[in-house]
Amino acid sequence: MRSAALALVFLSIPVAAQTVVPLDEALSIVETQSADVLRAEAAIFSSTAAVDAVDDSRWPALSLSAGGGQRYGLSFDQTSGALTQSTVESMSLGVSARYTVFDGFERRAERRAAEAGLREAELLRARATQGGRVGVLSGYLAVAQAQAALEVAEETVRSEEDLLREIDIRVEFGDRPASDAAQQHERIATARSAVVAAERDHALAHARLVRLLGLDPARTYTFPSPTTDDTAPLASVDALVADAIASRSDLQAAEIAIQAAEANGRAARASRLPQVALSGSIGTSYSSATTGAVPGQFGDNRTGSIGLSVSMPLLDRGITRQRVRQAEARASALRAEAADVQRAIALEVQERHIRLDAIDAQVVLAAERVTAAEAALAAERARYENGDTTIQSVSLLQSRVADARTAQALLRVQATFERRMLLLTVGE
Repeated sequence: MRSAALALVFLSIPVAAQTVVPLDEALSIVETQSADVLRAEAAIFSSTAAVDAVDDSRWPALSLSAGGGQRYGLSFDQTSGALTQSTVESMSLGVSARYTVFDGFERRAERRAAEAGLREAELLRARATQGGRVGVLSGYLAVAQAQAALEVAEETVRSEEDLLREIDIRVEFGDRPASDAAQQHERIATARSAVVAAERDHALAHARLVRLLGLDPARTYTFPSPTTDDTAPLASVDALVADAIASRSDLQAAEIAIQAAEANGRAARASRLPQVALSGSIGTSYSSATTGAVPGQFGDNRTGSIGLSVSMPLLDRGITRQRVRQAEARASALRAEAADVQRAIALEVQERHIRLDAIDAQVVLAAERVTAAEAALAAERARYENGDTTIQSVSLLQSRVADARTAQALLRVQATFERRMLLLTVGE
């Protein structure tokens, strides 16, 4: 009862005080509010940092060193010819640089792997956005179906009340027993209970959509059902599958991941090649064991060096081989995963297309069911007016009409959204 009361209060708010959120606006909102999208953006930031790190490794490594100390112990005094206890103070300053001239193309392979990782993160963000849009479409579908069910339930109450007025007139004239009116009152109460349940479902679907979009729950929103051309022809299943395979970002991300794994394998193999490095350093020092002032020693003790080194790995205890094997194994696993993603996309498109065809057929059958149920109800009410049937028969047919109208309304809404779902599955 409490939830029903809350639903009634919610629905009693004037429409003018409500904020209308069209579907297109909601699809834009989810791009900034979805947790999956935010996580994908964080992955893009991390991948960008990885690319920058590879680019920064091209610069020379430059370091500044400074040190000082005291040495305690015995020292030989040349003047007296004896050992004396002395303390020697020392200080040194230096700058060194090292630049890798040739690394066996390892850095280039690492950058290709980092770029592939960044592209994969960007594609996964696009897919996360599509996933968020699917959630929004599902939320709008739930709200629209709940609204359609509520409208049919309210219409059923009005029909039951109209029938009650006819029964009251006949009971007053003595054509029908008073029990018919009592039974009709019971059916009206049941119909109103269905309205309360429909209002509850509508309020819950509405609240879930507010939560999904990250909107302010203290405000009131209206989520209108979108309009679309349900009669617009769609491409064949084969054409839709081909379009999905060509445009789906998750499949593209899987293919990019394979390229990244292959680039990591090339980087691992590059570590077997010789490396050429250029290094240089300059520095100076001071020691109290040497005669001379501090500035003079720093000037006299200057040193510098420059060198070119070539290193060839001979034995790395299988580390490079292990890196290559891991990269090859990951690339192989990613190829299998990409093939599975492609099959899953094809199956998803086919299922959506089959579901849409079935819903379209059900919409036609639902219209026929409503027409037949309404005709049967009209005939049964005419018989009731003539005294040839009972109120139970009329009520049974009226319930069938309500069920048929509810099913028709839900199928119409579902067909509208299912078409959008299919286009989103293709990648649009």
